[in-house]
Amino acid sequence: MKTSRIITVLICLLLPFGTFAQDPSLSPQTQAVYEACIRLTKAIGSGSKAGLQAANKAFKACQAKEFAQLEVLDDHPLSLNNHFIFDEVFIDSLIAGRHVYQFAQRYADSRAVRGFSSSGNIFVATHAVSGNSSASYSFRSKGRQELAVVAEPGGKITLRVHDKTHNTWYNDTEKVKEGESSRLLVFDLPENEVSVLEVEVINTTSRDISFAIISN
Repeated sequence: MKTSRIITVLICLLLPFGTFAQDPSLSPQTQAVYEACIRLTKAIGSGSKAGLQAANKAFKACQAKEFAQLEVLDDHPLSLNNHFIFDEVFIDSLIAGRHVYQFAQRYADSRAVRGFSSSGNIFVATHAVSGNSSASYSFRSKGRQELAVVAEPGGKITLRVHDKTHNTWYNDTEKVKEGESSRLLVFDLPENEVSVLEVEVINTTSRDISFAIISN
């Protein structure tokens, strides 16, 4: 009896590190992309080549589209050079041992073309934000909105979303000052009218970071 209890406790302790709980508010497609991006950052952070290969395989399976409709509102957006890119080709090149970080912006620009024709229905783009600063973006949406941001290893962010059409805010409420390595917001917009959303990604760390922004 005692042995079975010990085994049960061990399973409960190990499960959070190997699995993701299904968020009931997320579609399976968004959940898959969100999980894949988190696994990529964990693999990079741990330096595990096998983990990175497995995470990239999961990311490829999602067939995420490039978030082309996302408009950058900042006049001088931060370059992605020397940052991690949430891109299949970038990661394959990294696994192969190529010096990809210094040319990261090229990979991001290339994905903007390659990812546009993907067969998936979830959108992903990589952007960057300066330390102790914020970056703003805009796009149009309606109905159920699933929005996530996943920072590169070591990044901490806070998310603010303003529905400018209806003057309604959808912001993070937990650890706003400290930030989190990933953020997720799900909210319902009017179905019969397109809303203009303005997204502010706030970097709560002192160093520049890249991040994936995900939308359904």
